[in-house]
Amino acid sequence: MLSTLEAPARELLAWMEAAWLRHYRRHGSGKRWQATTLVARLMTLEACRTQLEARQYLERLQRAGILAVADGVSLAPRLGLNPRVGLDPHWTEALVRGLPRAAVELGLTPAQARAWERALEGALGGWSASDQMALVAGLRSLAAALPAAYDLGAYRASACYLLGSSKLLTALPQELLIAFGIQVSAFRLPVTWVLASGPRSPRGLLLIENPQSFSQACELGIDDELALICSFGYGLSLGEALSRPERIRLVGPRLPGASLKALLTLPNMTYWGDLDPEGLRIYRALKRHLPRLALSALYEPMITTLQAAQGHPLDALTGKAGQVPGQGWQRGLDQEWVEDATLMRLAGLALDTRVEAAWLEAIDTNEKSQ
Repeated sequence: MLSTLEAPARELLAWMEAAWLRHYRRHGSGKRWQATTLVARLMTLEACRTQLEARQYLERLQRAGILAVADGVSLAPRLGLNPRVGLDPHWTEALVRGLPRAAVELGLTPAQARAWERALEGALGGWSASDQMALVAGLRSLAAALPAAYDLGAYRASACYLLGSSKLLTALPQELLIAFGIQVSAFRLPVTWVLASGPRSPRGLLLIENPQSFSQACELGIDDELALICSFGYGLSLGEALSRPERIRLVGPRLPGASLKALLTLPNMTYWGDLDPEGLRIYRALKRHLPRLALSALYEPMITTLQAAQGHPLDALTGKAGQVPGQGWQRGLDQEWVEDATLMRLAGLALDTRVEAAWLEAIDTNEKSQ
């Protein structure tokens, strides 16, 4: 039947099926639409030039027995009616039969079965029957051990109860865990270790994206004057760290009793990372939590080099395959490129604010164009 439908009708049907299934999974019943909504959808697909043409496609779907209309009202274009339209029951029965089912052997409650079946369409789709049984047993054991097991923290509890995996608990859908009576947010938060170094009375703070450049700065004695913190890309969420300072521990070559919260109140706070879209996005994310943060003057020679069409392409071989190239962003330059003498000369200084604004604007332009 589908092979006889024209492309616009097939596209509309695929959209309706997906929306119907989403509604069915959440509410246990199917979704219906006003006829004018479906006409508008056909128009947005640029499949039809006029509403008359769109209504003709709806009529064909009704005649094919795919669409059902309340009281059998015709979708003939000349009538111009706006009835409620749904997929025919025979069609939806086939959709439901095609959904993955939780095995009876799992012994799930109705709520658990619904959540499990939704997970089977995604993360659990490739799991064997035996692994599913083991996961159910683990979830039940964990639920039975609550609330005491919350003190283990999410990663330890996951490894202890869920097939030895520390990641499963945070990777499983929230609704599935809730169906078993498990609240991920209730687990004890872990201690966060932050790599840092600096003198007893630093004159400023330099946040460094990569650990190799952090080591370079320490070897050059930059931490004799400045406090240094390695952000490990997106690995260190300073906003989260400040919200729970009692769980933050500083570790590094030189730490004369400083706390992370104290370091983040220092004047002259700058950031230095890779000169590529992600490097500056990391900076922008940190600046949301630290409004006084500025780009380091260490970007000056990097910008000059990149503008001379040097640097590397943003591709898989350079570890930048996931980055979005665009206006001014076909190439990048990693911070490890900066020489020792340049690092010693510019560390602690801020980039000109006009230059910073121009490069951040380039990121925004690229994102809006995608």
